[in-house]
Formats: sequence, C-alpha cells, structure tokens
Amino acid sequence: MSKWLKMPTLAERLRAQGVRDDLVQAAGRAAFGRQSDRGLPAMSALLTDDEGVIQLVEARYAGATGLLVLTTRRLLFPGSAVDRTSEGVVQLPDVVSVESRKHRGMGVLDVTTTSGSLVADQILGTQAEALTIAIRQAKNPPPDGPAGRRDPLDELAELRALHRAGAIGEAEYLARKQYLFGQI
Repeated sequence: MSKWLKMPTLAERLRAQGVRDDLVQAAGRAAFGRQSDRGLPAMSALLTDDEGVIQLVEARYAGATGLLVLTTRRLLFPGSAVDRTSEGVVQLPDVVSVESRKHRGMGVLDVTTTSGSLVADQILGTQAEALTIAIRQAKNPPPDGPAGRRDPLDELAELRALHRAGAIGEAEYLARKQYLFGQI
C-alpha cells in the first residue's frame, strides 16, 4: 500500500535522516511501533565507529519502552530523552548468562552480568529468543574473529541437519530458525 501511496519505506526515511546503514538494516529485520522508530536517528549518535549493530528490538526496561540494541561490543537501552533513569548499558564481556522466556504472550530477556541483571520485557513474537542467540554468538565469537556474512539459507540447512541429528533441542531449533527467517 505504501508503494501505491508513494510513501517512503522505513529504510528510505532513515537513510534520508543520515542513519547508519547497519542500524537501518537491523531496523528492517525488527518489528516495532512507529513511536520507537523515531528513536533510531538519535541511536546513531550513541554508537561508536568501531561497533556494529547486530540486532535491535522494541522492549520495556525499567518502566520505559524503547529500543534495545545489540552491538558487537554491548547491549544498549538508551531510554527516552525525557526519562534518562531507564538507561541501560551492558558490555558483552560482562554478560554471565542470557535467557529468554514468555510472559503473557510477550518475550522477556533476562541478562545476568557481573554487576547485576537487566530484564527487558514486552518483546514481540520470538524476537527475545533470537536476541538471546545473537547475544550468545556475539559474546563468544569464533577464535579467528567474526565470520563473514553467510547465506541464511545455507545456515538453515545446517540447522535442520543439527536438529535431525539430535545435536540441538526443539526450542533452540525453533528460535534459531525464526532468527534465520528474519534474515531472508
């Protein structure tokens, strides 16, 4: 419908505002409300040049709703311009464990750190599970550095083979499959 009305897509609007390309791509893979997409241009200013955006989700943390962003270095919830008490930043090396669960049909992300915990809730669909997997992968990159971008269809075929062989459980299989579908 937006093509018929000649309305710009989210990616086109963000690029016109000078938002970084990795943030635009992550936004294109996420599901969130129009209110949160207004925070994306400001998010660009909070990121350093040496960190890349892996994934973002809309979530509630410390009573505020906003964007929870996973970068190659940290997990960041900037809060709103009005309420800076809800800011949360977790450096990836400080993450001890990360789990996801469902509560009243919404995803919840529990991140335990060396200095406490971060609980983000009201995450749509299976995005909490996908973010959990992404955090684990970002925290423990391969010893030879991060792998180059692989074709999600190739990864999906490998994932199916691992599941059929019993190397991974049903819950992990479904979460990783949903994450890969989001990349296709």
